[in-house]
Amino acid sequence: MLQGEPDEATAAAQKLYELCDVAHKDNREPMVASGKYDVLNPLSECLLHDNPEKLHFVCLVLNNLSIPYDNKRVMVLERVAKKLIQNLCKVIQQGKKQTYLCIICLTNLSYYEPGIKAIGQFSPKPKTQSRWKRSKIPPLENPNSLMRIMQELTAHATRGTADFRWAFGLLAQLSKNADNAILISLTAIPQVAINNIRLSKSKPSEWKTNSLEDFSLFLLMYLAEVSGASLTDKALDVVEPIMQKDTGVQGLKATMMCSFMEIPWEKYPNYGVVAGGIVSELMSNTFERKGKKNAYDGNVFQLRTATRAYSLLAKAAGKADAAAENKKALVNSKVVALPTAIALLFQMLSEITGNYMDDDGEHSFTGFYDPKSGEFAVASISSLLPALLQLPDPPRESVSSEIACSAVAQLFEDFATVATSVPAKAKASETAEKMKEHAGTAVPLLEASYDLWQHATASTKSLFFK
Repeated sequence: MLQGEPDEATAAAQKLYELCDVAHKDNREPMVASGKYDVLNPLSECLLHDNPEKLHFVCLVLNNLSIPYDNKRVMVLERVAKKLIQNLCKVIQQGKKQTYLCIICLTNLSYYEPGIKAIGQFSPKPKTQSRWKRSKIPPLENPNSLMRIMQELTAHATRGTADFRWAFGLLAQLSKNADNAILISLTAIPQVAINNIRLSKSKPSEWKTNSLEDFSLFLLMYLAEVSGASLTDKALDVVEPIMQKDTGVQGLKATMMCSFMEIPWEKYPNYGVVAGGIVSELMSNTFERKGKKNAYDGNVFQLRTATRAYSLLAKAAGKADAAAENKKALVNSKVVALPTAIALLFQMLSEITGNYMDDDGEHSFTGFYDPKSGEFAVASISSLLPALLQLPDPPRESVSSEIACSAVAQLFEDFATVATSVPAKAKASETAEKMKEHAGTAVPLLEASYDLWQHATASTKSLFFK
């Protein structure tokens, strides 16, 4: 029916849409993930038909079908995935009225994390290439790759259109993958994103979720996570004022971006108090897979991203303390080393180590927690050790501190055995040894952090950032 006469084909597409609309959401997963129906193949072919009304319904159907998680897996990695993504790209490349719907479909699919790289690096084989030549063309060398199509769209689409806005939504989502972020950083797209923020006529606190500015700042934040200080000064020029003035989610993103760019500690507002507090809170919320009311949902930020931002704040604070006249005061590190945040890092390392599996010499991690987060947690603690192990005046013995130092040292030794990188193993072992050196001597900040960690472990309720 979808291949019939225009009116008949349009009616069939509309009927298919009605089968999976909001009122019939339960039909979406069986239509694709069950494998009983060949829906994706004819829909993919219809993307290239010259029937605007039918194309509109086909795009709506694909958008609906791309929402269930199990459907995403099929649409990105199985069956007709290559044809589907390629034909969505062709509609975008042709600049049809339904372009924004195709971009939204790809954005939906990119929420399937195992497939995010496949979408971002999509680079189809040219028709002129021999069928026996299987070498893939690098995305940035292929004008028909998704990345080059996105670059062309962002360079020529009218600012303020749905096509332009959702292009940055897709790019922001794709940039969560480090390899995709590197690709994007090699194009002219970052400069356009910077201009989107610079040309905004509203305050960051007024930016709505999924607005052009919201997408653009997310994109720049993830690019900074990969590129760091190599981003241009123009990026810092538009982001630093947001960090200084906004206390909401946009200020949070700007703060994290500035940490990735490793700006000096003195540039953070209020002596780093705001930066340390909001990033610590984000770590807690992402760790517990919950959001913040009127700010962000639980799946918006990645734990790895939040933990890396915190580790770089700790590093900047440590550098500031080392350069201070009174090096023993450690006032900057203590701003970051909140007992709740340190306890959270201990809990994170414990969970990651507990989810480690060794199967015939092959190590792997199960569950929600990214082992990279553990490495950044170790880096954070390492930077803050002078503050955590600072002795009271006058020094005194403490059984509680001895217990805390021994338990935390064991935690780091355990993580060292499962860490995936040599530097992380070395840093964890070094931290464990320093903890042991202070066993028996009172270290109040470490002791308070340890007590919070133990209470959180024993409780079914969160003790972090109530």
